[in-house]
Order: sequence, then structure tokens, then C-alpha cells
Amino acid sequence: MAVLEGGRDGFGASAADLVTLDGRTVARAAYLPRRAPYLGNVADVLQPDGTVGGSGVYVMDGNGAVHLLRPSGGWDTVATFAMTPDQQEAWFAVSTDGGQLLAGVLGVPAKGAANGMPWPPVVGTWRFDLEWATAGGPTQTLTHAESATWPNRQGAGFQTVFPVGWTETGPVAMVGAPLATQNAWPGGPLFTVHDGRPGSRLAGDCTAAWVLASGLAPCTTLQLQVTVRDSAGDVLWRPGLEGFSAGALRLAPSGEAITNGRYVAVRGGGTTELPAGFVGQAWLDSTTLGGRAANGDAAYVRLGSLDAVHDLGVPGDVVGLVPGA
Repeated sequence: MAVLEGGRDGFGASAADLVTLDGRTVARAAYLPRRAPYLGNVADVLQPDGTVGGSGVYVMDGNGAVHLLRPSGGWDTVATFAMTPDQQEAWFAVSTDGGQLLAGVLGVPAKGAANGMPWPPVVGTWRFDLEWATAGGPTQTLTHAESATWPNRQGAGFQTVFPVGWTETGPVAMVGAPLATQNAWPGGPLFTVHDGRPGSRLAGDCTAAWVLASGLAPCTTLQLQVTVRDSAGDVLWRPGLEGFSAGALRLAPSGEAITNGRYVAVRGGGTTELPAGFVGQAWLDSTTLGGRAANGDAAYVRLGSLDAVHDLGVPGDVVGLVPGA
């Protein structure tokens, strides 16, 4: 199981661990943390540093380098995207075979003069690059955009294209989602990406922040209504839980269970509150949910016995289970 130490909800961590379900750490690597850009009187919405795939966990550091941590202890740099820790954020996805990576890198203007304001505005030019890399090979910029106005708003110069997954048709990105929030956050429309541009829409009129390799997506709205949809947009079922944040909605590999971090809903069954203090973060399989325990340690629970929290003794956030592990 991949665990990220430090940070918040997997972002801005400083080390990655691969831990067995009985609590043994088999590999660990430290890295330069990412920093959230200053945006003003709002909460940034950020992607976790890591994603599981191939033969380990892929982690992006503060300089835009993506490393692969393997159970053998190998720590390889597989791609480097143009980024620094200062006033930049990035979302990335890795192909199912680990051979290709796609990243959307947003450059945020600098924090302006306070002038007596508690939350000064950002002042300057916004920049965005969608970048493609072959694992172990070169990186190329597919698209570049600049604007003097806040992205993703009506009349703005560009929309961000943030990769959130990879299906058999290729990478999938969240397009034009709000960069920050002061309340609920619904994610954004999902599109396939071809030749550096959004292609066909995935999951219909769904807004989400994740997609499974199968094309299933956990969707929400500003009214907090949650649906599970297939790639064509058909509603497969309606879980009985709230979707306050699209980023917290995690769908089990089978698509038959979902969590919003605090509750679990099962298709054809009910909705159950998770143990006090436990935050569900990533499904290890269709009946096992990893997350952070009340004491801050990585842990997991099973659907058949949700009261039993299995503490792994490593502080951090759970990313997922390494495929084939």
C-alpha cells in the first residue's frame, strides 16, 4: 500500500512509503514537498502528490519531477515537468502501463501588495502548460496559454486541463474546474485528451475529480447530490451520501461502493458512517478502504467489519494499493 507522509490529504508530503497490510515498510523515499500557491481568501483545491500504477507509486515533487518508488526500494525519476514550488500547481496522470505521463501545470501570479487588505489579490499573468512525457524520455509542451484574468471564469483567457486518470482510450482530464473554493467543490467536466486538447466528453454532464480505468466516475453537484456514472454518462446508481467535495469521493474498483471520506455507501445496500476520526481516502480493493486513522496513521477498514480499524503504524495519507502487489 502506498502512503504519503506529511502534507494535507496527500498534497505537500515529504516522503513516500510502500507498506504491507501487516504494517511492514518495504520501501521509503524522501522528496522535496510541493507548496500550495497563494490565491487569496479561498481554499486551494489540489491533487495528491502520488498515484499508484505500473509497479509502484508515482510521486511528483516540488520541482515537477515524477519519481517511481518500487517495492524493491528503487526510486527512479521517470519524467520531469516544468515547475517550481513557488506559485505553481500541477495535476498529473500516468498510463496504465506506466509508459506515458500527462501533466497540467498552472503558474499563478505573485501575491500583490497588502494595502491594508487581509487577503491581498494576486497580480500579474496566469500561465498554463499541458505537457506530455514518455517514461524515462523527453517531455514536450502540447499547449501553452497566458491570461491576465483568473482562469476558468467567464471571459477568462483559458481553461485549465488537469489530468485525473487514464482509461483504455487514453488520458482523461478535468477541464475548467474551479481552482479554489469557500464552500462545496464539485470538480469539473471530464474530457478525453487527444493531441493536447480536450476531445469527447466522458460521463455525460457529470462533474468529478476522478475516473477509474474502466471509465466509471463518481460525480457530484453544488447541491451535493452524488451519482455513479459510466463513460457514456448513464447513471448506474445513486449513493445515499453527500458529495461536498468531488476530491473526497472515491469509487471502489468494482464501482459497487463509494466513500466521501466520512461515510461508505454500497450499491444495493445502505450507507454507513466510518469509525470516529477515520478518513477514507483510497480503495485497496472492492471491499477494503484505506485512509488515515484518528491518530494520523495510515490504516484500513473492511466493509464487513467497519468498526475494526487496522492501524499500520506509519503516519500519512493512503494513495492506494500497488497493482499486482
